[in-house]
Amino acid sequence: MSVNEAQNVRVELPPNNVTLQVKVEGGVGHMSRNEVRYSAATDKYYYSKVSGHHTHWFYATEAQINEAKAQPGAMDKINNHKAAYSLDVTSQPDVEEFNLGATDKNDSPYLRLAQKALGEGGDRTIVPAKRGGSAGKGGTSLRYPNSEYFEGDADYVMFEFGRYIPPFLPEKITARPEATGKESNVQQISERYYEYNSSASNFKPIMDDGGYRPIIMYMPQDISTEVKTSWNGKAFSNVGRSAIATANGKMSTFKNYNLPEGIKSTFSALFTNAINSVPGVAGNLTLNDVTGSTRGVILNPNVEVLFDQPDLREFGLKFKMTPHNAEEAKIIRSICRTFTRASLPGFGDTRGQDWIGEKGKATKAKRTSIGSGNMIEVPHLCRVSFMQGKSLHPYLTQYKTCAITRVQVNYTPDGNYATYSDGAPVATELSLDFLETKLIFRQDISNSTASL
Repeated sequence: MSVNEAQNVRVELPPNNVTLQVKVEGGVGHMSRNEVRYSAATDKYYYSKVSGHHTHWFYATEAQINEAKAQPGAMDKINNHKAAYSLDVTSQPDVEEFNLGATDKNDSPYLRLAQKALGEGGDRTIVPAKRGGSAGKGGTSLRYPNSEYFEGDADYVMFEFGRYIPPFLPEKITARPEATGKESNVQQISERYYEYNSSASNFKPIMDDGGYRPIIMYMPQDISTEVKTSWNGKAFSNVGRSAIATANGKMSTFKNYNLPEGIKSTFSALFTNAINSVPGVAGNLTLNDVTGSTRGVILNPNVEVLFDQPDLREFGLKFKMTPHNAEEAKIIRSICRTFTRASLPGFGDTRGQDWIGEKGKATKAKRTSIGSGNMIEVPHLCRVSFMQGKSLHPYLTQYKTCAITRVQVNYTPDGNYATYSDGAPVATELSLDFLETKLIFRQDISNSTASL
């Protein structure tokens, strides 16, 4: 079959592909959008034609292929896609259930907590919800692209939304996945560790509300993680250094040691109240100012770097979505609005929880309501999971439950306002920022299984 004949024969686009070029032409209401994609599974290039809200695929011509390859970064996309496909075809078959690595000596205790199957509350195992449409019911997922592609071995990111659990008033969870002691390769999960992480690890996705359906998205182009800790330099004089070293960490040692008086007595000949009483000085001279200006020396600061605290992790993700049909355009709209809705507080105490009265009993008189507007409800939280098939990705960093700190929707990511005849934007860019709600510790990191 010649190249020209191939352009007139419709073909099926393989699910495993990468976009190399997108062309948008025409005006509002008469918009055409064509793409060139490459599939490593078939080692062929495909060209799309849009007819109304239907997209048809054909084999790309040599001229279209050369033009697509000339796009910035196109060859890198092709090579990375080939390498990823090569790994996929040699990988093991699908694992139906998530495996934390039973034989690994360093698996993450937090992920064991987060994935514990509850006796009464159902299963918290992190698995993708079945696909639903733009008007799907609770328990089904919104997906972009809207395809069964994610059911296989594909890499993707999954977002689940759940109600905020107050850290000092956690929901009652009777099943605590403590280590049994029989498996020597399992780290012990202490009671304090459980209590600290419980408000995050007890996260329950909302499955009965169509307004907070799980969202499954393709892997974005920029995925990175960063761990930050705070260290500060502290200055100790020789006198202070000696006193601290002598105390050897015993705070009671300092009770009879007046450090300011000791320093004052040592340097009384150089630093007196009279110096700062001189007109024009105004009491702003320090001990180093005096010794530096008279002797050319200052106190040895004896700076030591001391650990302050770990910092909460922050990360951002960005997705560009271009609808292939009217249904996918509605799904994109639902995805953007679900993130926006989850990031905002609710008016009133919509959960109708009782408040504790003076005698320690919950009374209806202390209950707030959505009508009174005495309170606003804390925004929902989000569990972000990087997935591979039906399991957590074994290489990418996972996160504890996160707060959504920013949602930005750009309806003109290509620099021009353009819509289809029904008003759906030709392209939408969604930018998300997240803040992890709990600190991570060295015990959370695993070398060879899914890990934080």
